[in-house]
Amino acid sequence: MCSLRNSLLLLLCIGVAAPAAARPRGPAAVWPGVSDVLLNVRVPAMTAARHIRVAAWGEDSEEPGSVLVFPSVHTGRVNTADADVLPRTRFEISVTCPPDDPDFDCSSVGTVYLRAHWVCGGDATGVCAEVDFNLSTTLNGTITFNTENIGPRTDDVPAPPNCVSNGGEEEEGGGYLIVWVIDNPSSGRAIKFDGLIGDEVIAGSSTSARAHGAIPIQAGEGLATLDLTDLNGDTNLDFDDQEYKQVTGKVYGSIPYEQSGIPERETSLILLTLDVHSNVQNPVTSAGLSFYNEGERLHSSAVRFTCWGEFHLSDLPGGADLNVFDFGKKGLVVSDPAVQDGTPVTMLGVVEREEEFTFDVRGVGTGTVFIPIPVDLENLPPGCRVIFRGRFPFITAFIACDITVNTVTSVDATREWSYPLLNDSKGVKTTFLPKP
Repeated sequence: MCSLRNSLLLLLCIGVAAPAAARPRGPAAVWPGVSDVLLNVRVPAMTAARHIRVAAWGEDSEEPGSVLVFPSVHTGRVNTADADVLPRTRFEISVTCPPDDPDFDCSSVGTVYLRAHWVCGGDATGVCAEVDFNLSTTLNGTITFNTENIGPRTDDVPAPPNCVSNGGEEEEGGGYLIVWVIDNPSSGRAIKFDGLIGDEVIAGSSTSARAHGAIPIQAGEGLATLDLTDLNGDTNLDFDDQEYKQVTGKVYGSIPYEQSGIPERETSLILLTLDVHSNVQNPVTSAGLSFYNEGERLHSSAVRFTCWGEFHLSDLPGGADLNVFDFGKKGLVVSDPAVQDGTPVTMLGVVEREEEFTFDVRGVGTGTVFIPIPVDLENLPPGCRVIFRGRFPFITAFIACDITVNTVTSVDATREWSYPLLNDSKGVKTTFLPKP
């Protein structure tokens, strides 16, 4: 009995402690006598669940893609103190050799062609205006461009459509930019080339800016590099794990709550969907939102937008309570899965933070002032002295005083930052229709 107990303990240690590289690729039964022990090992539920992926989202936001989504685009210009006039939004796209295709010979790649679409948030009728254009670069090359075609750039591009502006914002327009790889400008057929990376910088004021990394989406794993991705021939971008990886419809992340007055703290949710039909009426995308504070207190709200939307927390239904005085300083936001007319759709998002405050700039100045006589020469203030000028008998006397002046000037300033919302890894099949 002792020998049997020792053998079971030995087998249990083998089954639990064997490193991943040493474990068999087949069922545990290929190790005779071990499978029964493994099947009866009790693992805490949380530990067991950690190794289960119910419906993994194929898109990898940390790797280059065949598609890039820039989540926020605003038009207009900003006067700055150090660089004259800058565009409100500027972009960079770089191309690298696809890292997931080691057998592909990147030395054969010449020009890399791209198709891009400005996508507006919907107008009052639900139409999401779009303008498309082409770009090109080379392997390891970088394209820089902006909404205004001013300042440093490699390319001029068509202006975005006249997107609807938020009346409470200095930033004009509102929408996103989507870019994908094509075979050439004349045919414009989408191809797999998981080598795109990019970022955008949005100038919020003359002294502040925020940045977003472009969201990369890879082409389907069943395709080879340079293969056409339009498998069904409909000229659309299908995010169905066949043409391109699926995208999710639920977001969540940490969030700072707002503060009115001085200093002012504003938090915005930027949300978009890829379920878009260009230049025609689109259905409203909606999703419930659950906000939690540090003590897990729940505050429910919701969003409704067409194609793209920007939401200050205070503008959400019941959002007036989402502030540091009534709710909490920081917490968590979790969305329900996004839907259009009850059908699940994609939803991506970022958090933007703007903090407006004042600070004092202090200065010290010194100088000398001259005071003509008569004054009481016996009671001169500190730092003052008598100065005589001229020759006898034409002598003029003055009082010279050295003074120090302390100044305090209150200066308005803005601080900004942003970060992406996370997802639940459950892909939603969707189609982006670039043509009406």
